[in-house]
Amino acid sequence: MEIVIQLIGVLGILASCAAFQCKKHRHILNLRTLSEFIFAVQYLLLGAYTGMAADLIGCLRNQIFTRQIAAGKKTNGSIAIFSLAFTVFGILTWEGPKSILVIIAKVLSTVAYGNKNPTVVRTIILITSSCWLVYNIYVFSLAGIACEAVTLISLIAGIIRMDLLPKLKK
Repeated sequence: MEIVIQLIGVLGILASCAAFQCKKHRHILNLRTLSEFIFAVQYLLLGAYTGMAADLIGCLRNQIFTRQIAAGKKTNGSIAIFSLAFTVFGILTWEGPKSILVIIAKVLSTVAYGNKNPTVVRTIILITSSCWLVYNIYVFSLAGIACEAVTLISLIAGIIRMDLLPKLKK
């Protein structure tokens, strides 16, 4: 069963890596939603309930932000509500100090995903991905560790390819 649990995360890795290679905010968030849902299932099976709760709330957040940004609406209210939700659920599912990593990661990613600028999204997610990397080490999610390592590489590649190189060509 342990192997199956770890293999579930491989699907999350694929969705996560693809997300940060997208140019459009909507595509980034749709793939992040898929990745977060897959990892929520894995965290449930690992007994990592803070990660599970945070990723399930993250799925809802991503879809709401996708709709708000597509409609040209401000996300400030949603950022505040989801940041509060992540903090409350982090406390309710408290697993010790490692839960703080999840809360920080989700609050920061809420700020990132509430911003329609993909450059800002990629930059802030560098920090959140680092928090998740440490959390995954604590809960022994091998796929989560691999995902965050690959996501960090993908983020750096995306930042170089879509954010830095175009500026250098100007």
